[in-house]
Amino acid sequence: MTNVPLRPRVLRVIVVRHAAAGTPAASARDDSRGLTPEGEGAARRLAQFGVFDRATGFFAGPEARMTATIAPVATAHAQRVVVMPALAEGAVGGWLPPDRFAEAVSRFFDDTAIAPMPGWESRESVARRVGGQVEAVRGACPPDVSPDRVVPGVAVIATGGRAAITFLADQLEWTADEAHAAWTRLRFPDVAVIDLPADGAPRLVIPFGALSV
Repeated sequence: MTNVPLRPRVLRVIVVRHAAAGTPAASARDDSRGLTPEGEGAARRLAQFGVFDRATGFFAGPEARMTATIAPVATAHAQRVVVMPALAEGAVGGWLPPDRFAEAVSRFFDDTAIAPMPGWESRESVARRVGGQVEAVRGACPPDVSPDRVVPGVAVIATGGRAAITFLADQLEWTADEAHAAWTRLRFPDVAVIDLPADGAPRLVIPFGALSV
C-alpha cells in the first residue's frame, strides 16, 4: 500500500491586492472604506479566473475593502473569507491624499527598519507580521489527496498593496528599488501567485500585472 503524504511540501499562495475603494468621509476610519462600483465589478470578475479553482482557504485583512474583494470568488467556490488581523495593510495614521501617500510609501520601501511617518509600521514589521501569518496558514490549507497523488493546498490572501509587495519582496529578496517599482505598477485589484516550499526557495509563479482583471 502506498503511503500518501498528508502534508504538502509546497504551499501555493495567491496574493490579491484589493479592488478600488472609495475615499472615506472625514470622520470615518480608513479600514471602513468599501469598494467603488468599479471595484465591485472587478471583484466579481475575479471569480472567473481558473487560478482560484484549487483554493483551499480564503483569508483577508480586516479592512472592509479586502474582504469585499475576494468574497465573490470565495462564494463561487463554496467557501467563506476568514478575516485575519495580521494580513492588514498596516497602520497608516489615517487616510492620506495620493501625493502624500506616495511620498510616504517611497520612504517605507527605502528603509526596512524605520517607520516612514508617525502612525506607520516599518517595512520590516509588516514583512514579519504578514509572513508569519502566511506560514501559519500552511497547516490550515490541506492538500487534495487521491490514491496516486497529493496536490498542495492553495491559500488566497487579500491585503493592501504595501503589505502584498512587502511580503513578496521579503520572500524573493527584492531590493528596495525593485519593491518600490513593483508597488508603483500595481493595479486595483491585482493578483500574484507564489510557491512556498517547506524546505526550499520561494518561486514566483505569476507576477502582479500578468492577469487582466
